[in-house]
Amino acid sequence: MWRRRQSKGPPSTKGRRRRTRRALVAACLIVCATAAAPALADDDLVSLAKQKSLTDTPDGPKDQLRKFGIDVDVWITQFYQGIPAGAIDRTARYGGKMDMFLRVDGEKLGFWKGLKFNAQYEHYFGRNVNRQDLALLPINVAQAFIERDGYHSALSMTLTQELSEELSVTIGKFNMLTLASQTPIVGGGGIDTFMNRAFALPSTGIGVSSPESVADRLIVAPPYLLGGVAALKTKYFDLKVMVADPRNAQQPRVIERPFERGVGAGLMATVPVEIGGLRGFHTVRFAYSNARGFDLDDIGETRQSIARLRGLTKKGFWFVSYAVQQYLMQSETNPKVGWGLFTLATLSDGNPNPVRWSMLVGLAGNNLMSGREDDLWGVGFYHYGLTQPLLSGLQARRIVRRSEGGVEGFYNFAVTRWFRLSGDVQIIDPWNPVRTRASYLGLRLQTKF
Repeated sequence: MWRRRQSKGPPSTKGRRRRTRRALVAACLIVCATAAAPALADDDLVSLAKQKSLTDTPDGPKDQLRKFGIDVDVWITQFYQGIPAGAIDRTARYGGKMDMFLRVDGEKLGFWKGLKFNAQYEHYFGRNVNRQDLALLPINVAQAFIERDGYHSALSMTLTQELSEELSVTIGKFNMLTLASQTPIVGGGGIDTFMNRAFALPSTGIGVSSPESVADRLIVAPPYLLGGVAALKTKYFDLKVMVADPRNAQQPRVIERPFERGVGAGLMATVPVEIGGLRGFHTVRFAYSNARGFDLDDIGETRQSIARLRGLTKKGFWFVSYAVQQYLMQSETNPKVGWGLFTLATLSDGNPNPVRWSMLVGLAGNNLMSGREDDLWGVGFYHYGLTQPLLSGLQARRIVRRSEGGVEGFYNFAVTRWFRLSGDVQIIDPWNPVRTRASYLGLRLQTKF
């Protein structure tokens, strides 16, 4: 059986965690009871189970706010995840996050046409099992970029100006997990589809080569970026150009002194392709940053710890990727509902980027059985190939590491459109060969208010 590790925090911290858990459990019981109650037989009301969120009633406060161009959502996602095999102490932990979204249509609010404002506030609570089995990639990406076993909040904001129906420009602090959730078929973000970072926030590195912090380079796909994006949509292709500070915008210094370490630029082109009447998307991406990272050729020649290799740097990161999402089955009434194949292959410079190549492939999408179209499911395989200079340098320092791979499967059961319960399983061969193959089991409960 799994054992929950005893917290070493002060009594006040323990009490706060207990109170948080009791409140969340009580809220879930109330929600379940509400969902199970019979709907009112009134043709003028939308069934509670069909609402997009618990509080989104016809002519309710949220509906009234949308008339003025203001859209507000609150999501709470809870996780209970454990390691039944592969960990020393069979760790299991509970935690979660709250997401608050604000979307403003400037034209409806009295400003000019095409002006959009988006903000997302995140609050994390509880604990998680990331880093408990020395895996290379976080197994729960939704809780990976927070203070370890603590509480944390984050805010991201963007301002968009639509210059025409085809062209728009967006500036601000981007939440990359939220952007990843818009990927067709595979999704992303870690709160309703895959939980492992390989699928939920694909990248080509782990940040070991950076003198700042984990995952703070553009090509490593940091969770937050400060910069701007120009997007062009045409009948034949979509094109996006991004310029950003290559560091993780979670760091206050990035906001205070942007671009002091360099600039990152990315180009992404997506071409829609239909095969047998089924939708598909092919995406090519190229990114480059003139920032400096650790010169991996020098790792084995110094006695300093990797975290202190500030003088051994190499300028310039680059990487390319090719992704395919292809529907194999689609709903006859809604082409966005269906399931299909997804795959992604990446290649990088290999120095200073510590990941030379990576790949992932799988099947995901909606359950097309009658009445279960809101359910989501997926199964996938990933592999991250570490660059040889990194592996050789660590070997010279008597630190044995290897490339990492694994599989993940999930099923997201929609009790209602706003109340979802997911089961998740992962099996990973961690990059630390001293650790045996690890298995991870998780439950995820999401409520949209």
